[in-house]
Amino acid sequence: MNIESARMEFNSRWPAGRSVATTRQLVAAGLNERFIGSAVRAGILYRLRRGVYTPMKSWAGLPPWDQDKLVLSGHIVATGGQHVYSHFSAARLHNLHLWSSSRAIHVLASYGASPSRGVGDVLVHREIIKPDALVQRYIPGTGLARFTTIELTVLQCALTATFEQAVVIGDSAFHKGLDMEVLDALLVKFAHVKGIKRARAVVKALNRLAESAGETRTRLIIAELPIEQPELQVEFNTYTGRYRVDFAWRGIKLILEFDGNSKYSGYAQPTEQALIDERERENALIELGWGFIRIKWKHLANPELLKARIMDAYLAATQAAEQAAA
Repeated sequence: MNIESARMEFNSRWPAGRSVATTRQLVAAGLNERFIGSAVRAGILYRLRRGVYTPMKSWAGLPPWDQDKLVLSGHIVATGGQHVYSHFSAARLHNLHLWSSSRAIHVLASYGASPSRGVGDVLVHREIIKPDALVQRYIPGTGLARFTTIELTVLQCALTATFEQAVVIGDSAFHKGLDMEVLDALLVKFAHVKGIKRARAVVKALNRLAESAGETRTRLIIAELPIEQPELQVEFNTYTGRYRVDFAWRGIKLILEFDGNSKYSGYAQPTEQALIDERERENALIELGWGFIRIKWKHLANPELLKARIMDAYLAATQAAEQAAA
C-alpha cells in the first residue's frame, strides 16, 4: 500500500460533513473493506469502535475531552441514534465542562427493555423515561441524538459523580441555559433517591460566574480555607482599559487568576499578543497596589500546596492592608 496515494484517495472519498463514519458509509463512498482495514493499519484511519471510524488526523490532534466526545459520536452513529444518553454522556452532548470523568457511555433504558446490562464501555441506567425529560438535537458531523434535559443531566451527575465533578458540570450548565427552578423541582421529585443529600450539596455550591472547569475547581479549593471568600469575575478600569479578573478580595487588594489554556480561546488576537496585553493590564493594577496570585492546571493537582500558597498570600495582603490603614 502506497501511503501517500492511499491518504489522497481516503481524503477525496471521506463522506462530506461527517466527523465519524460507518463501514457502510465508507463503502458507499467508494472505499472497500480491504482498503479500510489497510488505512487503519497505516494510521490514516482511526477505529472508534467496531465498524465506526474517524480520520486519524482529526483524532490525533484533539485534546482528551474532545476525543471523549468523538468516542460518544461513534456510539451514536454505530447504533443509529436509537439510545437515550444520560449522565456524563448527556453532559458532553450539552457541551458542558467535564473534569476527570471516564469515557464510558451512559444510556437510559426502561425497566422492561433489553439489554439487561451494559456491554464494554456502555453503562445502562434503568429509569422510567418520560418525553418531557428528553431533548433531541442534531449533532454536527454525527446525526440526531436523544439525551436528557440539561437540568436532569446536572441532577444525574450530582447524584452519582464526585462532588467536584458534579459542581464543574453544574457551573458550566448555567452558560447553556440551566433553569434553577426546574432543577429545584427535580430535587423535590427525587427526594428519596440514593445520593440526594450529596446532590443538594452540589446544587447549593453552584455558581453561575465560574467560566471554566479550572475556575470551578479553584473556587472549591478556596471555599475550604478559613478566610473571606473572594468575589468572582470582578471588573476594573485601568489606564490600559477595562480588566476583568477571576477572583478578587477587594478589602485587601488581592487578585487570583487561573491561567488555563482555554482562557484565550476565541481571543481576537494571537495568544502571544493576548498575553502581552494582559501583562500590561496586570502592571496597571499592580501600580494601584493590587497583589496577584497566578495558578495553572498543574497547581490544582496538589490542592494542599495550593491552599498554603493562597493562605500565605492572603495573610500577607491582610497585613499590608492593616499597616496601610494604621
